[in-house]
Amino acid sequence: MAKKINVERKDVREWLAVLDEATRGDRNKALFADIHFKLAVPSRHRKRGAVSIFKLSNVTEEGDNIIVPRKIVSSGKMTHKINIAALEYSKGAREALTSSGSRIMTLKEMMGQKRIRLIV
Repeated sequence: MAKKINVERKDVREWLAVLDEATRGDRNKALFADIHFKLAVPSRHRKRGAVSIFKLSNVTEEGDNIIVPRKIVSSGKMTHKINIAALEYSKGAREALTSSGSRIMTLKEMMGQKRIRLIV
């Protein structure tokens, strides 16, 4: 699919492998290719702009399926339940999501869901 890159972080390598496999599938090819493209960059570019709980709360609705190819940070409060797969979570963000009743999923689990949204 994309050019081969040298990624040091194991979690990013795993995500890229799963996304590469998903782009060959039937569902959401364009979405998974877009996420792959956003991750297959040098780490100095991925570190720009973490996603806050405040932003997630404002741009999502109850029951949304969300993929965030960045880190989730804990500023803000989650007001509803979502299903989320993110590359990384801060300790406070993980607590905020679980206390709201949200389901933290792996990328493979998320791929089986319908109507997935990407938030960056």
